[in-house]
Amino acid sequence: MDPSFGGALVFGTACHVVHIPHPIAQQKDGFFGVTGMTSLYGGGRGRTFEVTGVLVGSSLSGVIAAEGALLACADGIARAFVDTQGRTWPNVIFEGEYLPSPEGPKSTDFGWCLPYRCILRGLT
Repeated sequence: MDPSFGGALVFGTACHVVHIPHPIAQQKDGFFGVTGMTSLYGGGRGRTFEVTGVLVGSSLSGVIAAEGALLACADGIARAFVDTQGRTWPNVIFEGEYLPSPEGPKSTDFGWCLPYRCILRGLT
């Protein structure tokens, strides 16, 4: 399944998504006269998604345009993210953490491609 961000298919093809939950907030403390420790749950602190994929186009300008469409999503707006397993994650933001292949776009028999890696942040 192709991942989407705010309903747009901006991640290209051959995508992999790694979901990394952040640790919960938790306060632990011990008190005089009480055996052991007490723990207070403070809620979740979001998650990180590492997305890897390949931007493709029939020409070099097509790949550059696909890259521009992805980078245009780094606008501070939280959107729904659908991962490669079909799970929908609300309130996800792209802060512009993007790393294209250091080799740059490559010509293939079928057009042009650019492998990349980017990070999305789940706020809830």
